[in-house]
Amino acid sequence: MRLAKLTLKNFRNYPKLDIRPHPGFNYIYGNNGSGKTNLLEAIYYLSHLRSFRRISREKMVLHGGEGMYASGVFIDEGSAKETRLEAAFHGRERKYKKDGQELRGLLPYLDSSHVIVFFPETPQVIKEGPGARRRFFDQAIAAVEPQHIEDSRGYLKLLSERNHLLRNGGESAMIQVWQERLIEMAARIIVRRKSYIHSLKNRLNHLENLFGETREARVSVSYEARGFQSGDEDAEGEIREGLRATAQRLAKEEMARRTTLWGPQLDDFHLSWDGRRAKEVASQGEQRLITILLVSANAEEYKRRRKEAPVVLLDDLGSELDAGRKKRVLLFLGSLGAQTFITSTEEPRLNENEIDGRIFLVRDATVERVD
Repeated sequence: MRLAKLTLKNFRNYPKLDIRPHPGFNYIYGNNGSGKTNLLEAIYYLSHLRSFRRISREKMVLHGGEGMYASGVFIDEGSAKETRLEAAFHGRERKYKKDGQELRGLLPYLDSSHVIVFFPETPQVIKEGPGARRRFFDQAIAAVEPQHIEDSRGYLKLLSERNHLLRNGGESAMIQVWQERLIEMAARIIVRRKSYIHSLKNRLNHLENLFGETREARVSVSYEARGFQSGDEDAEGEIREGLRATAQRLAKEEMARRTTLWGPQLDDFHLSWDGRRAKEVASQGEQRLITILLVSANAEEYKRRRKEAPVVLLDDLGSELDAGRKKRVLLFLGSLGAQTFITSTEEPRLNENEIDGRIFLVRDATVERVD
């Protein structure tokens, strides 16, 4: 998969933009504040309909504008099929189109392309609480199993209804009805999470070796379901039984606290460094390495499952990794066949990483090809 054309109107600092990226590597350089990250954000938004900076859509609109528009043509490398995605909003009105057809449901749109990003705040997945890790891994899972999006949304809706009953002293029989429906959907979510994490374990160690890490310390990831023990490959039925037992054990406490005390909304993904929690023992540099390993592993898993590579965005990678590691990461992405966008404040040389590509200079709200 690759982005063949990007068109923007009133997005961030760009009143108008139309570029055609290279199918391989795209090096984007310019001064700080010139709009390099804004360009990556536009590509990400076009695929995910939200910013990787976790800000509102309104803040992505050019100052003084009332709305914005983004359009991209994605090409499937295997079939050469083109898919055109368009996203626009004006005031409270939002419109999303796929190949010129306006969509009501978002799943067909979101399943049309996949963009993965690494930027200076990505290590927050280690530093922050469980919510950051759930968002990170759920997004990776949804990319390879789109139904995860619908199940996650459905689960949160059921959870809200059950919590409403608990807060308002609802009858236990009615709570039980909602509970069974919640357990069915929770089990599907947990099964996917466990299966995905299981698939990453060997992949992460392989990538560590590929990126030239020779020390004994190893990064690992595991999944902890709140309130009960289970293995990596437990069947859905076994997880349902575990959830029922946990719900029964916590029933009185839930009535007292008036909220649900179990389920995937409370679970965590544990990232370890040399057998200990990465948050507690990994240095800043090691945390950056862990997150670039996770991003690379997610890209490789997407390629394995979907038979095509995602688009990869690397914001200011040079300041996050040393030259040797950076080169090995880029060589890996090149071997994966991933179209990659890399930002920097310094002008790159196309042959410095032994990888072909295209260079763009960003200045004064313009993007100029200079190679």
